Amino acid sequence: MVSLARNILQIGFGNFGPTHLAAWRALGLADGLHVVDPGDGARQRCRDLGLPADRVGGEVAAFLEQADLVVVLAPTDRHFEVCEPLLKAGKHLFIEKPMTATLAEAEGLAALCGDQTVQVGFYFRAHPLAQRVKREVDSGALGELRYVSARFHGFKRARGDSGVVGNDAVHFIDQANWMMSGLPVAVDAVTRDHFGRGYDDLALIRLFYPSGAIANIEVGCIQPGRWNDNIVPGSTQTKEFVVAGSEGAAEIDYQTSELRLHRVRHELIDGLWRPNNRGVELPHEAIVEPFEVVAGEFAAFLDAVDGKAPVLAGVEECGVGMARVMDAIHRSAKQEKRIAL
Repeated sequence: MVSLARNILQIGFGNFGPTHLAAWRALGLADGLHVVDPGDGARQRCRDLGLPADRVGGEVAAFLEQADLVVVLAPTDRHFEVCEPLLKAGKHLFIEKPMTATLAEAEGLAALCGDQTVQVGFYFRAHPLAQRVKREVDSGALGELRYVSARFHGFKRARGDSGVVGNDAVHFIDQANWMMSGLPVAVDAVTRDHFGRGYDDLALIRLFYPSGAIANIEVGCIQPGRWNDNIVPGSTQTKEFVVAGSEGAAEIDYQTSELRLHRVRHELIDGLWRPNNRGVELPHEAIVEPFEVVAGEFAAFLDAVDGKAPVLAGVEECGVGMARVMDAIHRSAKQEKRIAL
């Protein structure tokens, strides 16, 4: 538990709001949490979940002055208007992904950042399984990275503020970038809007990295998922991430909290490239609950605020850099061609 008390302002209490509340409680900081949401139903949910009525409101101004840090959980298309005055006020910000809806907005917010800490909420960077794989990559245990394959799909509601690229693909795009230690140099993408709502509900994305490595990401809400979703009731979900290198590969199933580490490399034997399989490791990991991952995000954010560690997901890479990648994905899908960044 984090011992230093904070005054925390959370703006927005959507579907992920209860998970955020559980995370603050896990850190022992919920007594300093104040929530603002314009919706009567959202505010009532806060009270139903045990937040005192005097710490729940409809106006940011009621709690802003005393806030040590602010968490922005508003709809993506409102992030810029919500965050702009907060940055001008010098507040430390945790902004749920994606940081903004457009590249221009991301660049605008970045220009307003001063000395305060700003972290983008890329959930999987705090997931224990992803962190284990990142250590494998950074240590060289998987060799030279060659390929990432990721699937994030299942039958679920189509959100009103973003498509599956901005809501789901963005997670695994960031994870691929994190594993590759940089942004792609080109992208190509195919997207579809079967529901005619102005947002994609299916996307197939390829990312091309300077090393020659490729990432292939499939997302959608029209194809089945293997498991019941542990965040959105009544939905199914597949969340699988694979990274392959010259010395092995790692497979993560985020819905079951399973990790497989393959120790294998291809060797030229008798004129053929054959796999030398040195075994598969199954590191024991207990089921990881979503609130535990979010608590890890918040703990990293607080460490950055306190100057104890660098920001886990900073503005330049995960805000502006991600916005450039997302912009290129949408242009690629529209123009039906590969886009260089």
